Amino acid sequence: MNATDPVEIGRKMDSLGLWKSVMPYNWAVKPRGTVFPYFCTALGDQNPAVKARFLMLEGWQTIHDFVHTRVDRNFGFYSTPMELPHFELLVLASGEVKVFRHDPGYVPREITESESHLVARILWECYGIMMRIESEPTLPMSYSDDRCMFSRVETEPGVWADAPLKIPDPQPHVEKVSFKKEDVAKAKDLPFATEETLEVDFRLVPTLVTREPRPRCAYILCAVDPATGERQVWDSMSVRPDGGLRAMWESVPPRLLGHLIARGRIPGELKLLSGRMFRLLRPLCLELPFKLSLHDSLPAIEKAYAQ
Repeated sequence: MNATDPVEIGRKMDSLGLWKSVMPYNWAVKPRGTVFPYFCTALGDQNPAVKARFLMLEGWQTIHDFVHTRVDRNFGFYSTPMELPHFELLVLASGEVKVFRHDPGYVPREITESESHLVARILWECYGIMMRIESEPTLPMSYSDDRCMFSRVETEPGVWADAPLKIPDPQPHVEKVSFKKEDVAKAKDLPFATEETLEVDFRLVPTLVTREPRPRCAYILCAVDPATGERQVWDSMSVRPDGGLRAMWESVPPRLLGHLIARGRIPGELKLLSGRMFRLLRPLCLELPFKLSLHDSLPAIEKAYAQ
């Protein structure tokens, strides 16, 4: 077996038949010379063509965001694990194995040669952990009583040891939404269409990407008149390297306000699907007298995105 080939190691991990057994657990691998530990977890997938996804999440903030988002899908700015910074081993039902690099807001890409070396070192330790779990199912929980995570740490080149990794408190999540004073003033001077309702959402659209050497994912801000099904807003955007997902999401409320101003009237109600959108748009309610409502389903907005 070639221990420097992440694809071959991935095949060996798959041959253990333990994906479902390890899915409840997370553990860490800290190669010597890396700034961050890598937090490893296996996920299933609704796509029947995908057998398993094995994520190597980069750093403490990423694993905190991952855990929070799994508990509450409206937490923070991540909509899917695809947006988290990580390496990913993808095991297909056909038996094919691939390895990708994921960065927030960008289309996943195949790993580079230098990344392949790092990923192989991480996966080799994970392969060993999975073999141990087969006979010792509680291994990943070894240090949980001390608020620590089970980890494999490279103490010297090629020398690895089990170690507790103390779990730090996560950084508080802070959102900053602001509006230009002149835009708020313009909106206040517009007619207030009390009976008018718009369905609004902002989401990742996986089928749309930018045409660049490193393609970025496209996100669409959409507003629909549910009475007619007509799109009132269809605004595409992507992450900027200097701001990432945070800056993009925080820009949504002022952009929506700009679209409402361009329409020439303020609707009486905005219907939303996302608790995140509800949270981000709420400051606008302090300036304008429209109503926000949260719904489990909005057929008109779903139809608009499907077109």
